[in-house]
Amino acid sequence: MKIGKYLKRSSGAAALLLVTASVNHANASLVFQDVATGKGAGIGSSNIVLTIQSTGTEQGCVGWNGTADVTGSLACQGGLTPAVTGGDEKTGSSQTQTREVGTAGITSGSNLVVILNVSEPGGTLFTVENLSLTVYSPTGSVLFNSGNLTGAGVPPGGGITINSSFQGQGNLGFAFLLDPAQAAAVNQFICTNALVVGCAGVANAANAINRIGLTTILTNTQGGNETFSVADLNNVSIATPEPATLLSIAGGLALLVLSRRLRDMRRKG
Repeated sequence: MKIGKYLKRSSGAAALLLVTASVNHANASLVFQDVATGKGAGIGSSNIVLTIQSTGTEQGCVGWNGTADVTGSLACQGGLTPAVTGGDEKTGSSQTQTREVGTAGITSGSNLVVILNVSEPGGTLFTVENLSLTVYSPTGSVLFNSGNLTGAGVPPGGGITINSSFQGQGNLGFAFLLDPAQAAAVNQFICTNALVVGCAGVANAANAINRIGLTTILTNTQGGNETFSVADLNNVSIATPEPATLLSIAGGLALLVLSRRLRDMRRKG
């Protein structure tokens, strides 16, 4: 195929990709929202669960075995598409570790927010190919797993592609929430107060010492540290995307697909 013809055919690719990432609910779980900002007490560095770093593709996992935190392939959740094997975790002081529900201040499944803070050059497009949350008992049993990220997959058929510059200065990062079904399912393992919406009948004070771990894979990264934190929605504000932002995302997706296709064409030629 001529490159000129491909350029013409790519004009609608961004819109198609944006729709694909938005409506693929076959494995609905964590759902991408928008930029998160802090409010109230904020989330603090104590809520960082996972830090990963690599160039091109970076992936990491952290879990709990009943005695200590576990990283790498032993901690990665199975059954995900694309699969995650880990290995790019940063394990320095407070960089990667499971967090107790009570210490993190999580009050319910609908209030649980996963926040991705990226260290990428402004304007760099990166893709979240998968993100999965797991709740462990104090003894290391898996109590809950969110499964695949909504829209998970490899571009152009899947994945959530984001412009790193949208994170802005002073914001917490990019927010992901559990869909309603998963939020309700996890309540029995994280609710500690029956007065919180959704927690009546399932709240248990012992849930405060259950632990939260994460599994993820990002692509098109430039080698900076990416951190994933957990927070409660009472401490976070999530922006509503403006039409101009959506158009910018669509344009960025088109450029990402185009660059990958052109690269493949050059290799074949």
